[in-house]
Amino acid sequence: GNTSCCSLNMAPTKPFLCGVVEGFYGKPWTMKQRADLFPRISKFGMDTYMYAPKDDFKHRSAWRVPYSQSESEQLRRLIEESKRHNIRFIYALSPGLDMTFSSEREMKLLTDKLDQVVSLGCEAFALLFDDIEPQLQPADEERFKTPAHAQAYVTNQAYHHLKAPETFLFCPTEYCEGYCQPSFYQSSYLPTIGAELNLGIEILWTGPRVISKHITCASIRAVNKVLKRPVMIWDNLHANDYDQRRMFLGPYCGRSPALVPLLSGVLTNPNCEFEINFIPLHTLATWTRLSVDPTADSEDQYDPSKALNSAIIDWLPQFSVNENCTTEIPLIIRTENSNQESMEIEQGAVDKEEMMSIGSECEKKVPSSPTDDIPSLPLDTSTLIPEHELLSVDDLYILVDMFYLPYQHGSRAVELLQELSWLVNYNNPTDDATLPVEWTRKVEQFRLKCSAIRHLLNKIDGPNRSLHYEIVPYVTEVQNALHRAKTYIERIERKECSLPNTPLPCDPEPWVFQGGFGAELMRILPPEAFRTNETVLKRPVENPSAATCVYFVRPYCATDKDDLYRICLLNSDNGQDGSHLFPQHPDIIGDRGVGPYLEFAPDLAYVLTDDEGVCGYVLGVVNSQSFYEDVYKNWLPRMCAKYSAPSTDKAQWDSTDEVSNGFHNPPKVIIPECLRGPYPSHIKFNLLPRAQGKGMGGSLITCVLESLKRNGSRGVHLDISPDDIRYLNFYTSLGFSEITMPSPPLNQVFLGKAFCDEDEPIES
Repeated sequence: GNTSCCSLNMAPTKPFLCGVVEGFYGKPWTMKQRADLFPRISKFGMDTYMYAPKDDFKHRSAWRVPYSQSESEQLRRLIEESKRHNIRFIYALSPGLDMTFSSEREMKLLTDKLDQVVSLGCEAFALLFDDIEPQLQPADEERFKTPAHAQAYVTNQAYHHLKAPETFLFCPTEYCEGYCQPSFYQSSYLPTIGAELNLGIEILWTGPRVISKHITCASIRAVNKVLKRPVMIWDNLHANDYDQRRMFLGPYCGRSPALVPLLSGVLTNPNCEFEINFIPLHTLATWTRLSVDPTADSEDQYDPSKALNSAIIDWLPQFSVNENCTTEIPLIIRTENSNQESMEIEQGAVDKEEMMSIGSECEKKVPSSPTDDIPSLPLDTSTLIPEHELLSVDDLYILVDMFYLPYQHGSRAVELLQELSWLVNYNNPTDDATLPVEWTRKVEQFRLKCSAIRHLLNKIDGPNRSLHYEIVPYVTEVQNALHRAKTYIERIERKECSLPNTPLPCDPEPWVFQGGFGAELMRILPPEAFRTNETVLKRPVENPSAATCVYFVRPYCATDKDDLYRICLLNSDNGQDGSHLFPQHPDIIGDRGVGPYLEFAPDLAYVLTDDEGVCGYVLGVVNSQSFYEDVYKNWLPRMCAKYSAPSTDKAQWDSTDEVSNGFHNPPKVIIPECLRGPYPSHIKFNLLPRAQGKGMGGSLITCVLESLKRNGSRGVHLDISPDDIRYLNFYTSLGFSEITMPSPPLNQVFLGKAFCDEDEPIES
């Protein structure tokens, strides 16, 4: 345990906690899965589970509502099951969305909810204030200076009400360096929490980012100093709720074993799918065990590759386990069409409508998946499957390498990507009409690896149906991408297309280009590979209308110009189709808003595509002043030649005349010094209605921001209407803030974002 993390004025040492936090967004785990988790992690050597599913109605949005009798009984049995396996059960509540901190009534509702859980046998608790607006309600502003003071007050009250339990956790609103405002060292929130929060309360922290590639000792020492106690890591390394086309099976890594004496514990927030978390949990347990063992030899110190190998060997037998043989406890559930208070389910049987979370009686029911009605049969795979088709350790390495970690692929996946990239971008140095021997050899290697992945899909089709159903959609997605790639390579062999070079110069956050290994295969292929009637394998769905649309972000190419002009036109009438406004000159609005960017900064243009084609774009320029000078000098004269000047009678002008006048009589644009220095770049983006509200705008913008940063920009600005609250909140969520202008223009608000290296660790 911890022996060296305390110093003067810091919290006392407590046992080091290692375990799981069910803290993701999306469909919560079932009660059966939670019960199965306890013996599994206990066997691994872990000791903690925290109940905090974001989409449990009574955990977050309806936190005031007490649990019903049937819900309470389920929770009581779950807590008893955790104790039976020596697992510390932490019950978490998230009241921050709408709590009035100064209200005694609200405080009473909070403590009543906690008291109810105490009566069920719970002894450890957490209050979470993550992912909320850092603002006080008007009723709280008179009593509390800041949200930090309000959160600390309520948490301290709850802690004392519960008589200072040994385990009580607090999740701050600024729970990583990237969320500190305006920066880690300038934040007033964290020092207030450190000073005001009782030292017996432990604080959760995710590291430099929400999903941290590395967590360094220097950064932890710095935050411990500010918070006056060793933090507990809420680790999102294997979380996949932000991209449901990826799962993460790689080993726990990027965290030095030297961190352990500086921490009060580590709780991993893993993949949403329960069964696929074997390796993440196994390797975290190994990391903790070897890190806290002072007698371990240097050869026994944690090595991610060795930990992965051990986890894969232990995981392999799980694929042959009949899921009906797993440990279960009797569950109380409410059926969807029943008004009865509860019904008893015999041990060993689980209904498909079993509650997804404790508070789900008040939730909208989650539709069952297409696999919910398929029965699980006990199979003897040794008699039904040929030996060469049995799943092997090598097969699992292929699976893991394709779905490794948010910031990296495994070695086998990297090799396949490199081979495909070489094939697609190969330039024949001669005029020989035949493809060279080396190219043909690499094609054969690529085909063999594609075949291995196709066979992998068949091999995981074993008796453990839950594990099978969780993995199959991801592997099928990769297989679809490989099918597309193989089809394109075959077209090259048939001389039906050329060998273009389409590099992708971007190194973004893991959520910028969603889709993981399968999407990266797609990004290597040029646009021509997607302009074909060749069929692509599709994962069958029971309800076609419920199928999820797949989006891709890629660099702009010249053949996309018409699509970008079309999108500009379709949104030109206050966000609606403006085709009727420009019947004679439909390109004029694109010539004004898109053309100059494609002419002078095509490398900073990215497009969003879906199943129907291009559905969005983002444009950027590094130096706004130079860009506008180019527009005046080299673009506007061409537009004046293309479009006639309107008549002098403005009363006769139509929409085309308005735009044309801007070409012939353009206002002089001078970037003020307050923008030119710290925010010299600017961006603009556009989405068709079918792509709006899907979270893709942030992906597009983050991509171009990374490109601007890589091209030497110090920062970026944009302007919006002060009445457009939706866009103001959107850009604020991406790190933009309002820029103070010496002479602010009317009906215009300028927002800016300065660039800094988010991967640099903070030093103590």
